[in-house]
Amino acid sequence: MSAGDIAIEFQEAGHSYESVVGTSAHDVSFAQREGECVVVTGPSGCGKTTLTRMVNGLIPAVYAGEETGEVSVFGRAIAGWEMDDLSCAVGSVFQNPRSQFFNLDTTSEIAFGCENMGLPREEIARRVGLTARALGIEHLLERDIRALSGGEKQLVAVASVYAMDPSAFVLDEPTAALDVRAMLCLRDAIKRLKAAGKTVLVAEHRLWWLRGVADRIVLMRDGTVEADMTAEDFSRMSEQVRESLGLRAWNITQVEPRSARAAHSAHGGSKASYGGTPALSVRGLKARYGRRGPFVVDGCDFDTVAGRAVALVGRNGAGKSTFARCLAGLHAEVEGEVRIDGQALSARKRAGGVFLGMQESGYQLFSDTVEGELRLALDARRAREGRAEAGGATGDIPDADAALVKGKLADFGLEALRDRHPLSLSGGQRQRLAIAAGSLQGSRVLVLDEPTSGLDRANMERIAAEIERLKASGHCIVIITHDFEFACGTCDEIAHFEAGRIVERFDLDASTVSRARELFGFG
Repeated sequence: MSAGDIAIEFQEAGHSYESVVGTSAHDVSFAQREGECVVVTGPSGCGKTTLTRMVNGLIPAVYAGEETGEVSVFGRAIAGWEMDDLSCAVGSVFQNPRSQFFNLDTTSEIAFGCENMGLPREEIARRVGLTARALGIEHLLERDIRALSGGEKQLVAVASVYAMDPSAFVLDEPTAALDVRAMLCLRDAIKRLKAAGKTVLVAEHRLWWLRGVADRIVLMRDGTVEADMTAEDFSRMSEQVRESLGLRAWNITQVEPRSARAAHSAHGGSKASYGGTPALSVRGLKARYGRRGPFVVDGCDFDTVAGRAVALVGRNGAGKSTFARCLAGLHAEVEGEVRIDGQALSARKRAGGVFLGMQESGYQLFSDTVEGELRLALDARRAREGRAEAGGATGDIPDADAALVKGKLADFGLEALRDRHPLSLSGGQRQRLAIAAGSLQGSRVLVLDEPTSGLDRANMERIAAEIERLKASGHCIVIITHDFEFACGTCDEIAHFEAGRIVERFDLDASTVSRARELFGFG
């Protein structure tokens, strides 16, 4: 590889964040050719996001700390770039799309970067139109960003970078909230970028969508590169070896529902076997944004019983997250009724009975430590159960509660992070913490909105194990997900959400997997 061919190069590079104990990345060495797509993967918290920040200049411009080695982009060390020049050469898409929005409407947001580059109005309009067609998002133009779903926001974030036409693209978990159709559209866009000679660096856990487009896979562990292999070599790796490395599926066609549901069989096995009143019952639910906006949830009916996990699936923008917010009492319905264990509850009174794990988990973390976050969850549980408080997040707590907190830290692989500030964690670590806190709150119903965004295989399996424990203890679980791999390993049913209501529902097993694949968007 000649120097002129190299787009991105790490030379024994590392970074230690100022506020975090330990090194986040160290001794990283690899080079990426121009026009190449390299996928950086590995366990949650292994340093993938840190690498992307070292390429786009956010380290050291925004994230202070100690740097070692050198990172070069197109032959020039990061320290030698002016930030405005680097941001034109390297386009970045972050885990949380809200963190890079500057406008309230989608078309202005897509045009914003081009405007900052000083392009003529006609050229900006041309690029916005070309980008919308390339990414299949014409229907998202001229929309209020605040009214978009999480997946739609992510597509707009990708489009805003695509329109700037940088030489290199750095994508950090770009598919975290995307449905399968959008993921395949993004894959096609990356193919076009490569054909145009663009360089693409992707930090990602969900790997299957990059099969056929990635040139190399870089595996990280504990902040450094453990393996650097071609996509062909990675394809030849056995599924058992990939599992042992904690990696997600490479070939999605090989993913099937669990053939034996031993844990589920122990406490039922079908909806009919439970009898009695549904734990959660919804009738005629309607909800919208604004007094005259269209109904996003439109006459939805839904029942589920204790001990089952239902996957709520549908395209980005179908209304799934709004429905979830209604269930948790965070968005008041215009019409309809929600019952928990047979009792009709107003939106305000549903807050304790229904826990919502949000897509952007940072919005529901309030303590200054991971352990303190779990203590806050126990405080909420005690308050609901009418028990006396015992010290809150900073005081002493009873031995039984301390044991619960310790157990949850272990269940979710958070023991080593117990004293860290929640917002200093990686996206996947924050997601695990939010779900751990939710499971401690004692809510009868748990609604999890994209619980596996940002999670590696090991932590996906931790979440699945916790869901099994919750089912066995009599909770009912509703999971909004685009993650077919996770749904096959966890969920008992599929509920298809479209145009604001449930339009189809069936048990997920070997006889229905073909239909499930269709609904997830695999055709």
